[in-house]
Amino acid sequence: MFFTPTSVAALLNDGSVLAWGNQNNGGKIPDDIQPRLRNVKMIFSTDFAFAALLNDGSVLAWGITIPDTIQPRLRNVKMIFSTRFAFAALLNDGSVLAWGSENSGGQIPGPIKKQLENVKIIFSTDEAFAALLDDGNVAAWGNLDYGGTIPDNISFQLQPAKTIIPSKRQFTAVCRNGGMVTWPYLQ
Repeated sequence: MFFTPTSVAALLNDGSVLAWGNQNNGGKIPDDIQPRLRNVKMIFSTDFAFAALLNDGSVLAWGITIPDTIQPRLRNVKMIFSTRFAFAALLNDGSVLAWGSENSGGQIPGPIKKQLENVKIIFSTDEAFAALLDDGNVAAWGNLDYGGTIPDNISFQLQPAKTIIPSKRQFTAVCRNGGMVTWPYLQ
C-alpha cells in the first residue's frame, strides 16, 4: 500500500489499483484513469497525489494532473521520485521530467534542465530534488531552503560525488575522494 497523509492506494496482485480516502488528495481515481491502471509496476506518492509506473514504462497520475506538455513524453520511465508536492521521472535515456508544485521541484529551471543528461539516480528532500549524474556531477532544483540550489561556494566540492544522502531539508553528497558536502547550511 502507498499513502498520502489522507489517502491510500493499493496495488493489487493483478496489477490494478484501488484508492480511498480524501478525494482531493488521491483518494479517488478519476474515471478516465481507472480503466488504464492495469499492469502497474509501482506506485509513488506526494502529500496529495499518486503516480503509477506501468510495466510498459508509461505513467498515470491522479490527485495532481500531469501537464499536457509532459504526459506524451512520459514513456520509457525507469523510476519516479517525489517531494511533498512534486514528482520527477527518470527516463531510461537518463533524462528527467518533473511536474507538480514549481517551488517543490515540479518545474525544472532551464539551466538545470540542460545539465540533466545521463542521470543515474534522483534523491529528494521534502521540497527539492538532487540528481546524481553518471560522471559524478550533481544538479539540484526546487525550494532553495530545502536544497534546491547548490551554493556556488560548495558546488566545486561536489565533483565527483558517489552518492547523495537526503534528509527532510538537506542533501549530503558523499564524494569519491571520501569527503562529504552538505547543503543548504541550516542554522
